[in-house]
Amino acid sequence: MKIKKYKAPSMPEVMKQVRKDFGTDAVILQSRQIKSGGILGLFKKNYIEVVAGYDPEPVKPAKKAAIRKEAPVLKKEMVREEIKDAPRSKEMEQVYKLLEAQSRQLQFRLTPEEQIIYDGLIQQEVLPDIALNIVKEGNDPGTASQEDSSTLKQAVHEKIEKRLEGLELGFTYNHKVIQFVGPTGVGKTTTIAKIAARMQLAENKKVAFITLDTYRIAAVEQLKTYAKILHIPVQVAYNKQEYRKYIEQLQDYDVILVDTAGRNYRDDAYLNDLAGWINPDEVTNYLVLSMTAKPKDFLDIYGKFDAIGIHGLILTKLDETEQYGNILNAVSSYSGIRIGYITNGQDVPEDMVDPTIKQLSRFIAGDEQ
Repeated sequence: MKIKKYKAPSMPEVMKQVRKDFGTDAVILQSRQIKSGGILGLFKKNYIEVVAGYDPEPVKPAKKAAIRKEAPVLKKEMVREEIKDAPRSKEMEQVYKLLEAQSRQLQFRLTPEEQIIYDGLIQQEVLPDIALNIVKEGNDPGTASQEDSSTLKQAVHEKIEKRLEGLELGFTYNHKVIQFVGPTGVGKTTTIAKIAARMQLAENKKVAFITLDTYRIAAVEQLKTYAKILHIPVQVAYNKQEYRKYIEQLQDYDVILVDTAGRNYRDDAYLNDLAGWINPDEVTNYLVLSMTAKPKDFLDIYGKFDAIGIHGLILTKLDETEQYGNILNAVSSYSGIRIGYITNGQDVPEDMVDPTIKQLSRFIAGDEQ
């Protein structure tokens, strides 16, 4: 192995020298901050000193399987041991990121093309195990995917679409009463207005509103404003008895859209109370979720509300994010998911999308922003 020491005022300058001598296959063996120069020990300047190595002819071990398990861990632990006391400056953060990337590549045994696609899926917030499976499944050993990134990417698209085959699409309902449930701040009230307007204009339905969201005065006033514009009756129910009474009063309408209160989804008492407002066999429940939610929260929210009976999803705020991996994460974690609509703005009723599998695949792969 060739080993050489480098020194420069900043990490990018050091890395430029390393790449010039050793290329992208160099391994950082040691890194530290030093002071150098000056006159009579004064006016010294800060420098980054890096020891890098490169083996142009690595020895291939007889047992490859053992190396796959042991080499990445050994190299990673050795480097960590050598740089663990280094200060965490911005330059050093770049070193840590580089080491982690090298370690992941050694661990997963990905080609450069596979690594690019894997990193793209992670950028889309697809869970790491799902992303790795898709990349590996997408690489057919019989193709030239190592040389042709477009071939591999097309294969990955097909794998994503295959995983989405179990996803049901379209806003359907089997009951007159449709409840919209979900955590706070996901846009339930605006979404209800969009769906009501579409039902009136496209389906010629007689629509009525009931709101249970009496915790926020602004929510009641917002729904009343939409109701006035759309010429739709609206009732405010403060308890279960009033709720059932208004449902009976509105039986002449084709559809009753219900705006429930957004609360803390981790509060089991709230979820149990929500389930008791009406017989689950008499209502269709749509869970409204924001596409901006963190992956773990997205799955946790779905799991919590799924316990009270969810018939479909409405995904909101598509226009406020560039990460769409939550869709694939949910489909991979739960069965029988339906997406009714995806909303992408505040305009009523225009900003609402009827998604297709190919469109969702492009979103998840990062090809459509």
